[in-house]
Amino acid sequence: MVAKMFRILVIFLLPSVALGQSLNLSVAEQTAGNNRSTFTLGNSKVTFGSQSVRFLDSDTEQNYDAVGVSSDNTIISTLTWNDQEGEISLYSPEGEKLNAFSTISLADEASFGLYPFNNGNTLLRDKIANFTFYDSFGEIVTSMSSSSQSTQGEAISEVAISAAGNTIVIYNPKIKRNGELGSKAQVRTGVKEFEDIFFSSDRYLKNITISKEGSFIAAITAKQGTDDRVLIMDKYGNELNTISAEEDLKDARFTGDLEQITIYSGGRVMVHNTLSGESLGATSFSAPIMIADYFPEDNLILALTGNYSERSGTLNGIEFRAVNLRQRSIASQQFSGALGLNEAIELRLIRSTGNSYMLKGANKDILIRANF
Repeated sequence: MVAKMFRILVIFLLPSVALGQSLNLSVAEQTAGNNRSTFTLGNSKVTFGSQSVRFLDSDTEQNYDAVGVSSDNTIISTLTWNDQEGEISLYSPEGEKLNAFSTISLADEASFGLYPFNNGNTLLRDKIANFTFYDSFGEIVTSMSSSSQSTQGEAISEVAISAAGNTIVIYNPKIKRNGELGSKAQVRTGVKEFEDIFFSSDRYLKNITISKEGSFIAAITAKQGTDDRVLIMDKYGNELNTISAEEDLKDARFTGDLEQITIYSGGRVMVHNTLSGESLGATSFSAPIMIADYFPEDNLILALTGNYSERSGTLNGIEFRAVNLRQRSIASQQFSGALGLNEAIELRLIRSTGNSYMLKGANKDILIRANF
């Protein structure tokens, strides 16, 4: 009789537990009216076109051949180019022009890249592997070339910058030599100094991520026929750990205390101890993962999935999923409608309070409340 009563209790209690697991989504009020190309930066709204940016507070517009946004969203920089003559302009989100200055001679529009810092400094990629650093007054601080000099070619060099702006890595994702794809990465160690932190003749770099305060670097490398690897280094390039995964990895993110690292592919999220490599949990998805992160305070993996169109900058078929590793339970919720994304603005998940989070970096900020 006791056993029978216990089975009845289990049958009735399990649905109650399941119903208690949920995600509640809402759009932050100040972003609710944004169209897919309008973003709220601070308290101001900015609309990005294919070759122009409009500041809605001042109703001013600036054309550009390249555009960048600082990590704290306080500076929008534009590059205009006309027959080798280039000009960089810095704006506040309200549309106030903070500075404008001429660049070095420019000739390769396809490789332009603009990276403004929170303090007003600017990094310009003016050729496939050439970079020029400007201070907040528009004066050249230094320049460097990351060219491999390979006769068989190389991809456009990329940049990874910590949110604090104190760690900068410039890397060649793919260098072709002797039929192999290799790569290399350099970190800025001084005002005019750069040091190699990674070199491989047969593994290419898929992505480099730097922790928020700049002390840890994660480099994702790949080689056909082998597992992808996440090489974890300190900011001086000293190797701390390597984590291998069978997945086709996309990105990695460190937790705030640096004790855990989240790595994810298009369909799977994995959390590991940063230094030991111990697996702390994982979850798989049927839809493409756009971004994922782990919040150790809540023992929670949070991920955003959807179908992204690079051409339109639009994310459709959106779903959020939360996985509580301690309770081994899952909650998910679809988001009706689409989100606009912009390559110049970082997409990120942040923790507000316990089990409350926000998606930032899209045209609409999404408030997320997890109930477990």
